[in-house]
Amino acid sequence: MKLWLLCSVLIVCFTSTKGVADETSVQLTKRLDVYYPKPEREHKVDSWYPLVLLKFALEHSEFEHTLQESVNMVQSRSLKELVEGQLVNVVWSMTSIEREQDLLPIRIPIYKGLYGLRLLFTTQDKLEKFANINDVTALSKIDFIQGHDWPDTAILVDNGFEVSTSTSYDALFSMLNKGRGDAFPRSILETEWELKQLGSKTNISVVPNIAIKYPAAIYYFVNPKRPDIHKAISLGLQRMHENGKFDELFNRYFTEAIQKAKLEQKTIIPITNKHMSELTPLNSRALWFEPDSITNSKE
Repeated sequence: MKLWLLCSVLIVCFTSTKGVADETSVQLTKRLDVYYPKPEREHKVDSWYPLVLLKFALEHSEFEHTLQESVNMVQSRSLKELVEGQLVNVVWSMTSIEREQDLLPIRIPIYKGLYGLRLLFTTQDKLEKFANINDVTALSKIDFIQGHDWPDTAILVDNGFEVSTSTSYDALFSMLNKGRGDAFPRSILETEWELKQLGSKTNISVVPNIAIKYPAAIYYFVNPKRPDIHKAISLGLQRMHENGKFDELFNRYFTEAIQKAKLEQKTIIPITNKHMSELTPLNSRALWFEPDSITNSKE
């Protein structure tokens, strides 16, 4: 009887220890060597927001790690490489149901949803075309330009808009200049920087009276076979939200751009995004930016 009892205790202890090992195996991983794709456009690595945020998140995770740049690649290739687990093991991109099926998302929107709040680039000669637009019906007469593999393209098409595409970021501005579309929607976080890059002689400007809004999130994605990297980044981002460092960094980068968007002077036209997963944490308000200046929304 005593022998049976002793064996039972040993079995329970072994089973319990095995459970603990399973739960903490991700935490006990060796050093993480994290590789991100070199961007198609040139950025200063030490001041590029998604990379700076990633660096801080890994530091907050307290995992031993390195963070290294891979080769230059367009987004479609970087996602393909991530699926195959080759040259990169982390990519940041707008989420969709399809991407979340192939990859492991960290469901903390790094831009707090502002990639779904879009201003419209157009050319000077087409500004009048937008003067009387204030709802989806009127907006449906506009021909849009967007990246070939961007989730935004599918969102626009689903809402009944005509969309012309290109696989090259630079070509999209060329298409707009050549009249191959009326408008090129860009996040309010992108337009100010992009106008500066275009220079003072550009024929491109922002439509002053309207903007588009839809639910959207840019996440960090990792390969499903790398739960260790997922754990580290997720833990780090959570800690940054808890200690206020996330908002501090976000505001440092984007407060000026949000103010310059002059949202209070625009009619915000909402459209739908059926490509958002049901697991999107839309009810976690701390994760999303809700500008008080949006008072003209055509909900």
